[in-house]
Amino acid sequence: MEKETKYCKHCGEIIDIDCIICPKCGKQVEELKTDDKNIVINNTASSNASAVTNDKVRRLPWYLRTFWIIVLGILTCGTYFIIGIILRIMWRSNN
Repeated sequence: MEKETKYCKHCGEIIDIDCIICPKCGKQVEELKTDDKNIVINNTASSNASAVTNDKVRRLPWYLRTFWIIVLGILTCGTYFIIGIILRIMWRSNN
């Protein structure tokens, strides 16, 4: 007994007649056959809240991150160097 087949209108692959989504390309081939009416929910409070949460955190490019890491490293080393000089001067003046 041979299965009934049809062609996918997106990729041209032969698929079963019952397929709604093409197993090859994953695109929808047919509309779902339902008698239900579409339900539309219009809730502006929830749509505004989701718009805020969907924004991606903006990251600095790699070269700016590297620049700031180097600057902070130089500042840290410079601070330790200056503190070391001050402590050395204070130690010598006490001895």
